Amino acid sequence: MKAKRVILSSVLVIAIVICASVARAETLSWNAVTTYTDGSAIGSATVTYTAVWSTSASLTSPTTVASGTSSTSAAFSISSAGMPRGSTIYFGVKATVGGVDSAYSTALSWAVPSLSPSSPGNLRVQ
Repeated sequence: MKAKRVILSSVLVIAIVICASVARAETLSWNAVTTYTDGSAIGSATVTYTAVWSTSASLTSPTTVASGTSSTSAAFSISSAGMPRGSTIYFGVKATVGGVDSAYSTALSWAVPSLSPSSPGNLRVQ
């Protein structure tokens, strides 16, 4: 019975490692917003951010990566976010202070990596 638990535990650990390596996380980051558009300091007001991606440079029909976060970065998975492999997408971030949203940042273009199988290994001639 103990051997079965060890084998099942080993299989579970291997499955978790495989899943973690397939769902690699990427990170989008930006500078904190510290001023209003007139140049005055935001001070101690809470600033939250919404990060999005779109297939359009004008960020039309955006998909949210992170929302309502006070962090200046957001981790995401290409697959989970539904980003089209092998294409160019655009990221944008907007700040919110006291319920008022900023405009989106200038869009950042990113080439979404293609997904292809690994090369065969352990070649041999017999």
